[in-house]
Amino acid sequence: MLQDLFDEDREDGDFSYFPSNTSSKSIIEKPISPRNETDLCGLQNQGATCYLNALIQTLLFTPDFREPLFSLTAKDLNLLSNPNDSSQTSSSGSTLKVRKIIVELQKLFAEMLLLNQQACSSIRLTDSFGWQSNETIDHQDVHELNRLLFDAIQKSLQGTKQSNLIRSCYEGSTINYTQCKQCQKIFKRIEDYQDLPLVVQDSPNLHTSLANMFTYREQLTGDNQYRCSSCDNRLCDADKWAKISKLPPILTLPLQRFIYDIKTGNRLKKTTRYEFPFDIDLKEFCEDSVIDTNYELFAVVIHKGTCYSGHYYGYIKDIDHIGTWIRPPPPPSSAAKSSNKQKPSNTNSNNNRNPTKNDSTETDEEISKKIELIKTILLSCDDWFTIDDLLKTYRENTTVPWSRTRNSNGTFTKFLRNHPDIFHIDDKRVRLIEQMDIDENQMDYESSQIDKTDINSQENEHWFCFDDSNVTCVTQQHIQRHYGLSDCAYMLFYRLKNNRNKNESTMDCSNTLYSVPQWLIEEISEKNKILEEKREIYEKHQNQLSVIIYPSEWFEVIDNCRLNLNSNNQVLFPDQYGEHKFDKRTKTNEFISNLKDIYGKDSHFYIAKKLRSGQLHIISELKNVSDDNITLDKNDLSNNPNIIVFKYPSILPDTVIQGEEFEPIMLNIVYGFPDAHIHASRLQTIRHVSKNTTLFELKEILFRDFYQYDDPQILRQVRMGKLNLEEKNNRKSRREYKIDEEKQTLAQLYLHDGDTLGIDNKNSFVPSWKDASSNIANTGKNHLSLTIKNNIDTINTKPMTCSCWNTTLIGEVKLMAIQAFGLSLDPSMCRLYIDDDSDLADIPLYDHQTVDTINFRENNTNLCLKSGQALKENDLMICVQSDREPNLLELIVDYSMTLTDLWNLIKQKLNMDENDNEYHLCEMKSTLINDGSPLNDFDQTLLVNGLTNGAQLTIRSGSIAPRNHIRLKIFKIINQYYKPNEAIHTRPKFEIIELTQRFELPITSSFNALRERIAKLIDFKVPSNYTSDTQPLEFIRLYDIDDNQPTTIVHEPVLTTLKQAKVRDLCSYAFEILPHPEYLSKKDLLLNIVYLKDNTTNYFQYKFELLLPLRDNAIAKYDYLEQHILSHLKSLLNNDIIKITLARYFSDRGQWMIIDPSATTKKTKITNVNLKHEPYKLTDFTVIGVLEGENLTSEDFETEFDQIKRKDIDVEKEQKRMNREKNRTDNDRNQQNGSSGRRRSPQNTMRINVDDFDN
Repeated sequence: MLQDLFDEDREDGDFSYFPSNTSSKSIIEKPISPRNETDLCGLQNQGATCYLNALIQTLLFTPDFREPLFSLTAKDLNLLSNPNDSSQTSSSGSTLKVRKIIVELQKLFAEMLLLNQQACSSIRLTDSFGWQSNETIDHQDVHELNRLLFDAIQKSLQGTKQSNLIRSCYEGSTINYTQCKQCQKIFKRIEDYQDLPLVVQDSPNLHTSLANMFTYREQLTGDNQYRCSSCDNRLCDADKWAKISKLPPILTLPLQRFIYDIKTGNRLKKTTRYEFPFDIDLKEFCEDSVIDTNYELFAVVIHKGTCYSGHYYGYIKDIDHIGTWIRPPPPPSSAAKSSNKQKPSNTNSNNNRNPTKNDSTETDEEISKKIELIKTILLSCDDWFTIDDLLKTYRENTTVPWSRTRNSNGTFTKFLRNHPDIFHIDDKRVRLIEQMDIDENQMDYESSQIDKTDINSQENEHWFCFDDSNVTCVTQQHIQRHYGLSDCAYMLFYRLKNNRNKNESTMDCSNTLYSVPQWLIEEISEKNKILEEKREIYEKHQNQLSVIIYPSEWFEVIDNCRLNLNSNNQVLFPDQYGEHKFDKRTKTNEFISNLKDIYGKDSHFYIAKKLRSGQLHIISELKNVSDDNITLDKNDLSNNPNIIVFKYPSILPDTVIQGEEFEPIMLNIVYGFPDAHIHASRLQTIRHVSKNTTLFELKEILFRDFYQYDDPQILRQVRMGKLNLEEKNNRKSRREYKIDEEKQTLAQLYLHDGDTLGIDNKNSFVPSWKDASSNIANTGKNHLSLTIKNNIDTINTKPMTCSCWNTTLIGEVKLMAIQAFGLSLDPSMCRLYIDDDSDLADIPLYDHQTVDTINFRENNTNLCLKSGQALKENDLMICVQSDREPNLLELIVDYSMTLTDLWNLIKQKLNMDENDNEYHLCEMKSTLINDGSPLNDFDQTLLVNGLTNGAQLTIRSGSIAPRNHIRLKIFKIINQYYKPNEAIHTRPKFEIIELTQRFELPITSSFNALRERIAKLIDFKVPSNYTSDTQPLEFIRLYDIDDNQPTTIVHEPVLTTLKQAKVRDLCSYAFEILPHPEYLSKKDLLLNIVYLKDNTTNYFQYKFELLLPLRDNAIAKYDYLEQHILSHLKSLLNNDIIKITLARYFSDRGQWMIIDPSATTKKTKITNVNLKHEPYKLTDFTVIGVLEGENLTSEDFETEFDQIKRKDIDVEKEQKRMNREKNRTDNDRNQQNGSSGRRRSPQNTMRINVDDFDN
């Protein structure tokens, strides 16, 4: 029956309606997808953890590692009670450390084997490493991780039965032999290894790299001689070689792809062709005592990218047949790839050029010579060439510079790109296409030589590609392609052939269950149940189809294409009608059959589309289909979820036009004829026209309505245009349609609901018509159909529908809803909202606004009635979010209220202290990730502050200044001292205290206003020996503050405002009370003068401040400075000084510089040297030393402090140099070892934290 298609919660036989407080568009989070056809699980990338994912997948598919790891019990891992606890307590009461890394590895492996989801998360594992979130977004090296992880696992297994797991699986040993040619004695040194890094450069394959390590003998001669202990530690010629003395079950071979280019000083990635076999016999590289030497490849880690960044993924062989392997299609051949590369050349031939006299056009022969030279250079190298290096080599091999022909060829890179059939460019590298084709053809040839028997044998060798979350099936051919691609092999993992399970046994799911600890099986089984429930709920939600079923007697047909409610009275949906949910997967024929069981076998069901006006347009009749498997999501109902039921004997009139192509468009019509105002009362300014109507047909209809007759001759003079009357500044106010466009339909002209068309004759279509005709358009009345839900009464939730004019007030619609729902409710205590999932759904509608002002979306004319105070014309609804209340605080206020009054009202509602100003308001907007700017225009209204109806505010801690005001922190200088006390020529240290009061000033205030406020606060009085016009602010000196110390003096107090000085809120300033008034203009200098050195201590004895006025003299000249210093010294010393020497002190380097303008190297007159410029750079508080006499040197000004200062600086420089040298040496060593990790900052260093389990 039909009830099976509706909500399962329905108890009676009627259709169930949605609860009033439930949205039909509620969002359910999509659960993680189940595994794909491979039945294997990937790993989620946390940001840049692809290297970790590739390694973890390799370890999982290594039975020699996985099975012993699973054999560890909860007791072995110190999981005595709860496996999720990080620490447990033993029976003796002592706390046992949980072996977190092993526990998380077990959990992750178990989830990857048993959890039915596409990809698992490795977050818990990286958390057990002690990694922070930023460490998962750093690009790291998989080889480095392999070593760190094995070391961490080894330490974590100490004291367990698997303490030797890493050694037993991965550890082997080599013997290094050195034979002295002098005494013929052989020296041996045994070294253990967990991996054997192989050099890729100059090695075509794996066999060559191994031979270079274990078969070739190195001659130790010359500067590389061997110091033989048997020859009295003398340097002797010797031979050196190595052999493998022990092979592990799992052989790890990292390939050193990254090299250091001595010429360029850069690290490069070697992507030359490098082959590796799937089976290898290592007997020739081993000692005779090694018996098992046959290995098979089972994992390859691929690196894509450069040596500084890239991506890792892995090819892994499913030894135990855990997954489901389906033979994938073969990789594309090089022939197909080459055909894609053969693009038409963009090179301009001479025939396509139009050279001028000044054009340096080249002939085809000259271009061919350039190409041949570049090809010769590229063929000399079997690897990629950087474009910069290629251009450099090209210049070295030709006498014609490239810039000479640049006008005709463009840049060097552009020239290469213009020949895509010859050159292949990858980022900043270039290679010949024929070189790549040779590599690929060779690989294709090798692949074609695989016997059919080998192909059949691959059926038992299941290879998969693990690329983070994605798992796909591959064959050996896919792996062989990486012999010569830029996505090249980076690590190879081989395993002993005879190390398989007995009888080549494979591992099925049941065996997996037995190997996984029982507590993990139970935990993952519960997770799978939860996942299945979530997927079922999500799938059901995704397949829900909300359909509104209407009775046919509600409607009347208008214009043969629209169905409008035939009553202006509000109507509740009768039983079995209204909004219902169906399952999209329901078969159409079954659905129709159930509908007929409810509404009658002779009933007809029509699918309708809701128009912008709320009216309906018939799309099609819902009929039985020939294919019984067609479901609801395959017919028109999925896009137009409205059904009109015509019960027998009522039928749909044959005159009603059906079909989406006949959908009516609501257009505003503006008549621009001269006498349009006369006929305004009878003209329809809103038209519903089928969208397949041509523009000419519409013009005929409008012409006939206006003139009441047909006249083809006058009709030819009539034209139409699209109008945009609401566009600002009346720009592009009309677009006249051409005669050819009149043959197109309204849909072809891209006309939509609400567009405005104008019609007039050619002689009257002038700009002056717009004002009058637009007023006519605005007076057009139109019917709207509204559906209103009852969100007040939770029992009677049936919606109602009504038809009204677009000019109907919302208050009237609300009264109709209250009456239809039978609510005994004061209209002032409820309000209407738009019923959709947009941001407007939370904003109540005003009672005084009309229906046409509602911003409906997607032809949705649904409203809902909720409780709440109705909004008057001047009201605003403000919602406030605060940590003091769990729910939003809703306030209805007048928009003329000031922000201060609103803030006080909020404090009152939230029981906050009225004098608590350590908070402020911010507006929350959905378009912003963070809160908007603080609201601080306290004396202005809410509208001036930009608040509108429905605004959401949040309370944030911290006080703010009013608009166009700033607050300043003021400190008082109470003391200054020197270290040491004798070094008065150095920068003093200040003791400052902060004033408790903060100064709030307009940003247009000057610094004089700040000085005045400070003087008033400290109640400063002008000394009696000054004139009455002297102001207290003149005794206040202001300093900028940096690092809690006063620095520079604030100049130009009158002309500079706080805004011009770019002073920000809560900036800090310090002030000092002077014994005399001070006037500092913008260019004045305030210098510290020291003089008279003590012969005993060699320090300066006296110091004074010297104001060097530069108002009229823009240049700080030496004579001017010397004159001022001499004048002050004479008044202080009371004797005549004939000649002095001046020196400038540089405190940052402890040096003095004699001020001698005659020694300047610039071609400037001595009298015009500006001491404010290099090399003296005089600024405020610059220390000038003064000594009596001539021809003095800087050593005469030095003090003991200066010598100590310079020594400290030299020590610091040397330490920095040594650190740089050490870092450079470490980087060179890493580059030579092929390490791919960039070590430019300490935070990039990879680490794994492990607890101590030795005890």
